[in-house]
Amino acid sequence: MTQMDMFGNEGAWLERMRRNWRVAIEGDGGICPCCDRSGKVYRFKLNQTHALSLRWIQIHGDQDGWVDVQNKAPRWILKGKNYSMLTHWGLLESKGNRSGVWRVTKKAEDWIAGRMGIPESVFIYDNRVWGESDEQTPFRGCIGKHFDFDEIMSSQFNWANIKGKA
Repeated sequence: MTQMDMFGNEGAWLERMRRNWRVAIEGDGGICPCCDRSGKVYRFKLNQTHALSLRWIQIHGDQDGWVDVQNKAPRWILKGKNYSMLTHWGLLESKGNRSGVWRVTKKAEDWIAGRMGIPESVFIYDNRVWGESDEQTPFRGCIGKHFDFDEIMSSQFNWANIKGKA
């Protein structure tokens, strides 16, 4: 039986574990040897449902912009519940954890009005942005684009595709 002295050279051992995990999640994904959870960096692209959900929230907000999406939104928004992903682009904010009350940000207003483009995709791991794509998209560029589950599951993370990295 081999005994590992984690405290004698803890930094090197932990660094190797982190490096191996990073290789796994940036590739096809893997199972964490510490917690047995699966992990992968996923690429999420903006689509028509995101754009239209954001616009609906903008239109239906109160004087401060807040809207109780869970109780007021139409069925087509609630079915997918993917509007919350817009927080990863900085387009939507929640009034509180699990409140169901949301509003668009100033960045979202500028994007909807056509004053700016935003990254077409974000790369997400553990519900945090890992990176953004170089490709920019206008609000109207999302119309006609639909969610593609197979694309999300098959995409591999590549640092070369990330804004500011090469």
